[in-house]
Amino acid sequence: MDDFDPRWTGASIPIDHWHFHRQLLLRYGIVLAPGEFSRILGAIRTGQAQVAQRRSPTQSIYSVRITRLQERIYILAEGSHIITAWPPSARLNEIRRKLKGK
Repeated sequence: MDDFDPRWTGASIPIDHWHFHRQLLLRYGIVLAPGEFSRILGAIRTGQAQVAQRRSPTQSIYSVRITRLQERIYILAEGSHIITAWPPSARLNEIRRKLKGK
């Protein structure tokens, strides 16, 4: 079975984003569809992504839902620069639920 998404024809992932995509596959088993990374980045830049935890004055872990898969992922970012897909965590899920209830 060929699962290649034809929207990837002619598209590429910039080298500075490869670490994130490799970790996303390793930690969540997810390969993003074309445009999903841009939507995630946009959510972080505009403040729509929920901050699950501040790691430092410049770094935060964000909770983002991949709507196509109904899957929640965590992302470590510095400002609007995505660093890595953070490992799934029951502790972060609990923090996110508490923040959502406020």
